[in-house]
Amino acid sequence: MIIFDANRIGKKIAAARKAKNMTQNDLADQLGVSYQAVSNWERGQSVPDIDKYADLSQILDLSLDDLLNTADAAHKVTIVQDDTAKVDADTLKDFAPVMKPAQVDEKADDVDLSPDYLKDIAPFLSDEALFKQLMKHRDAPSFLQQVVAVAPFLADDDLNKIVEKYVLPNFPGNSQVLSKLLPFMDERVANEVLTAHWADPDFDRKARHKFYPFVDPAALQALLAKHPDEVNAIVDAAPFLDDEAIAYYFKTWAADPDLAPSLSKLAPFAPSSAVADHVRHLIKTGADRNEWHAFLPFLDDDDLLSLGKSM
Repeated sequence: MIIFDANRIGKKIAAARKAKNMTQNDLADQLGVSYQAVSNWERGQSVPDIDKYADLSQILDLSLDDLLNTADAAHKVTIVQDDTAKVDADTLKDFAPVMKPAQVDEKADDVDLSPDYLKDIAPFLSDEALFKQLMKHRDAPSFLQQVVAVAPFLADDDLNKIVEKYVLPNFPGNSQVLSKLLPFMDERVANEVLTAHWADPDFDRKARHKFYPFVDPAALQALLAKHPDEVNAIVDAAPFLDDEAIAYYFKTWAADPDLAPSLSKLAPFAPSSAVADHVRHLIKTGADRNEWHAFLPFLDDDDLLSLGKSM
C-alpha cells in the first residue's frame, strides 16, 4: 500500500479545507507554510512533510487514518517524529518519503534493514547511512545483487570500493554483475577493467560490448588500435567512436578485399563524406549497382546530391 499517495492526500486536504470554508492562504498561514506549498499539495504535486500532519489533522478536523489511508496513522506519525522512539522497517519504509534525511538516517540506524526494505529506503538515506546499511550484508550470498539494487543511490567512492573489493577479484566470472553496475561506476574503473581483461578468453565479445557505452572513447579507440584484426570488436564499438576513428576504419576496410564485405556494418556510423568517397570509387571502377546502391541511405543530402550530379 502506498500511504503517501500525493493525489489522494491532495484531494483529502482540499475537500477538508473547503468544508471549513478556508482559503489556501488561510491554511498556509495556520501551518506556517507558503500558499504555493498548499497549492502543490492539493494538486498532487507534493505531499506535506511529516511535521505537518498533526497540525493538518487538528486544523481541518481530519482523521490521520483517513488522510493516510492506514490504521494507526496518528500513532505512527507520533513515533516517527519522536527522536527517542524506534520504528519498525515497515513504518520507516512507508514514512521515509516525508521525513527529513537526518530523521531517516537516525531511525534506520536502529533497524536491521533487509535487502527488500533497503532497496525501497535507499533514495531517502544519506550516502554514509546507505553504505553502512549495505555493508551489514556483505557476507550474504546475495550481497552483490543488493549492491546492484541500490547502485543508483550509492556515492561514487563507495561503489568503487565495493567493485574493487567484492567484484573485480572474481572477474570476469561475475561480469554480469559488473555490467549492471557500469552505468553508475567511475569511468576510470571501467576503462581499467576493459583494458586489463580485453584478451581474457573468459571475457567474451558480448561481455566486452556492454562496457563500450561507459568507457572513455579515447581509451576504447586505443584498445581497438592494438587489435586491428578484431573486426567484430570494431563493429560493436562503432556507435561509440568518433567520426575520425570510424572514417579511418571505413577507408582502411574499403581498401582491403577481405574486410570490404564488412563495410556495410560500419556505414551507419561513418561520416557521410567517407561513405560518399567509397560510392564514387565503386561507380568509377564499374562495380555492380547493387553493391554501391546499398550505401546510399547513409549519405546526407549534400553528398547524395553531389553524387547524383557526378553520375
